[in-house]
Amino acid sequence: MRSFAAAAAFRVALVAAGMLIPTLASANELERDGYKFDYTRSVTDTGETILAGTVTTSGEPFRLVVRDRTVSGDVGGRPVRFRIAKPLNGSAQVASR
Repeated sequence: MRSFAAAAAFRVALVAAGMLIPTLASANELERDGYKFDYTRSVTDTGETILAGTVTTSGEPFRLVVRDRTVSGDVGGRPVRFRIAKPLNGSAQVASR
């Protein structure tokens, strides 16, 4: 049972990594790889990006802290830590052509 919970947390963390696309708004709903997420994004004074919300398909809460290219936090009470390809910009991002 413990390995199933760890595997589930790992899968959710991988899917959550897909949310770390620089087109984040302040409140979001997202569906990816069969998982649905409802989350908010905030930026701390030190430039860390906080993603907090719920995996709506399972009801598990998550909180991820993004510092440069490192993401750490918890999913359903289980710790996760992984790296992303590019650091997020801590300021609001605007699309332009």
